[in-house]
Amino acid sequence: MSEHPSQLTTPKVAALAITYKEDQLLLIQRSKEPQKYGWGFPGGSVHPGEALNDAACRELYEETQVQSLPEHTFGVIEVNEFDRNGQHHHYILVPVLCRYVSGIAKASDDAMDCRWVSIQDILADHSRFIDHVHNLTQQVVTLMPELLKRQTS
Repeated sequence: MSEHPSQLTTPKVAALAITYKEDQLLLIQRSKEPQKYGWGFPGGSVHPGEALNDAACRELYEETQVQSLPEHTFGVIEVNEFDRNGQHHHYILVPVLCRYVSGIAKASDDAMDCRWVSIQDILADHSRFIDHVHNLTQQVVTLMPELLKRQTS
């Protein structure tokens, strides 16, 4: 990992909001490290006493002005890396699949930009996105038949 353990940071728990609307997912362009300027899912730190689902929906709203309902929690992702400035970042990310409810996506808070991107486009060119975006999108695809049934019920 590092030759300087004193430079390592304490892991933080964060929730990601993987929000879908029809065949699109909402992505943000990050304005802060780690992965500054990268395109990924909205998310951020879980507040003390806050439920993961609530944190995902709150972070989504803060970063995009979109409201959603949580539907499914995916397995944990670990980000344990140094940014281009040598700063260590260690996050335990809990991705939460959320169904779009309302709002017009507008970049706010920690997001430089946000946009709805088709699942097909994400899967076709995963080099344009932060590493875990492609893998999580593949997991969403496996759930889509079940999700689409729920939308029409």
